[in-house]
Amino acid sequence: MENEGFNSTSLERINSGAPIPTVEPSRIEHVWELYGRLPMNRYATVGFSAVSNNLDFGSENPDDHVAWMTRFALFNALLERGTLNDYMKDEPGRKRVFAAAATIPCDKNDLAEALAERVLRDASPEVVERAKEEAKNAGQDIDRPKIGEKFIDWIRAH
Repeated sequence: MENEGFNSTSLERINSGAPIPTVEPSRIEHVWELYGRLPMNRYATVGFSAVSNNLDFGSENPDDHVAWMTRFALFNALLERGTLNDYMKDEPGRKRVFAAAATIPCDKNDLAEALAERVLRDASPEVVERAKEEAKNAGQDIDRPKIGEKFIDWIRAH
């Protein structure tokens, strides 16, 4: 897929506050399985480049591409935090997690809150403290993102 595919209207809509479009749960599961095959030391380096160029996805439109990439990033951030560990232990639990990741209502604020910990991992203590204070003032909690609780509530209800 060419880089210009990322200049989709979907990105513009998400950045303006629209909900992140839903995707098929099998997309999230497939990407998770592909990531599981990557050597851990190359995980971040290979990332979405390898997955997005995977022939299994065929020639999808840019908006679909943005939707699954965004939803996978949200899922993966919660997975890294350990939020979803209890549900990733068996097949039925994983299926519910993938369904939640693919369909739960979410937006750029949920994504930002979930990704903040990863983004701030190598930041100075002053930057981390300032970011946490700004998040708190905006009604967010970097250490315990609300989208994690929404995921768990969704999984338990379905």
